[in-house]
Amino acid sequence: MVSIGRMPRKSKRFFRRVAGGFAYGGFDHFWQLVLALTIGHAGTIERLAELLRGPRATHRTNHGEFLWRSDWDEAWVLREIALDLLRRLDRMGVKDQHLHFIIDDTQTLKRAKKMEAVGKLYHHATGTWGRGHTIVKACLHVAGVTIPWASVVYVKKDDAPKLGMPYAKLTRIAARMIREAELPADRKVTVLFDAFYLCPAVVKACEAKGWRWIGVGKSNRNFRPTGGDGTKKKLGQYGANVLRRDGKWRLVEGLRSRHRYRLAERAGHLNGIGQVKAVFSRRRSQKNNIALITNDTRASATAVVRAYLKRWAVELLIKDEKQHLGLGDYRVKRYRAVVRHLHLVDCAHACLTHLALDEHHGAQGDKQAKSKPLRLPPISQLKSRMRQAMWREAIEDVVKVSHERPVIRRLEKLMAA
Repeated sequence: MVSIGRMPRKSKRFFRRVAGGFAYGGFDHFWQLVLALTIGHAGTIERLAELLRGPRATHRTNHGEFLWRSDWDEAWVLREIALDLLRRLDRMGVKDQHLHFIIDDTQTLKRAKKMEAVGKLYHHATGTWGRGHTIVKACLHVAGVTIPWASVVYVKKDDAPKLGMPYAKLTRIAARMIREAELPADRKVTVLFDAFYLCPAVVKACEAKGWRWIGVGKSNRNFRPTGGDGTKKKLGQYGANVLRRDGKWRLVEGLRSRHRYRLAERAGHLNGIGQVKAVFSRRRSQKNNIALITNDTRASATAVVRAYLKRWAVELLIKDEKQHLGLGDYRVKRYRAVVRHLHLVDCAHACLTHLALDEHHGAQGDKQAKSKPLRLPPISQLKSRMRQAMWREAIEDVVKVSHERPVIRRLEKLMAA
């Protein structure tokens, strides 16, 4: 089993950016836990502590104390890492300056009765009621690269006073994420979200930043087309009629593949939102249509659909973090520890992305590759490469200090293999 004795050389530049944001001793806990997440098969403190060795390794209870007692700003750490990855893409010469800020939520079921902020919820993935946490996540997507930006655990109205924090709905949390996001001024930002977050709070936050936004309109929402008779129409039925009369087939590039969509657009007034453009879309071989609502009235229907298809990046991010990085594996009581665990998982994902960019830059540094979306390996492969890197460095350390020639020759053969 690969274990962590010291920080690998490949990851030193990644962690150096945030080293000053920790109190004495806290930085060691941070990078050890993040690296343990990148090579481990589970995200509990017990399993992560088993992967640590050497003079800096400590008992699992100390890592647990680090998650809720230590003095560091987990939101600042993740933001600095995300901005550093953006600057890294600029240094690589990536030409895509269009940045997508994507918001979504996910759920984790928990059986613990004393874990803070755990409440009753309807688990959409299993279709059952249970107890757990709802997590609002935001990520950045640019040039084919997904970068975690923020994770916030939703606290119900009855639990908020117990934790000494104000109550905020999911939509208010999303709006706060947008307002507090400080992104490079030279980037064109488009916020993407599903039908749940298409509300005045989120829309106003986007427009206050001067950002474009695209969301899905529910079929029962009232829409008043510009230039019509002034009557309100339901988006679902109205969109089906518009597509049947005026829809045209277009080939649209998605996140990973191309598909044909029947598209049509109308300008009008959406109830509760204001003047918008509605792009009605139906994918070939599917019966249902969706209405994409945006404040970018100058964008073509094809451009709106192409941009919104990038929202799938946050779904893939959540899936990768749950399956490979232990997003829902936390077993801690304190609310603060839960939030910090989620940020450690986001940092682990960013660390593996950093590793992938290193390899991609070395293998595809030509100008033509810089103008295309990057195709990074899946997280499972990146975890294997991180284990290999740690394994090679561990063997090199043994070779340096060993005086036994047969041992050295054997280790060199293992390194070559």
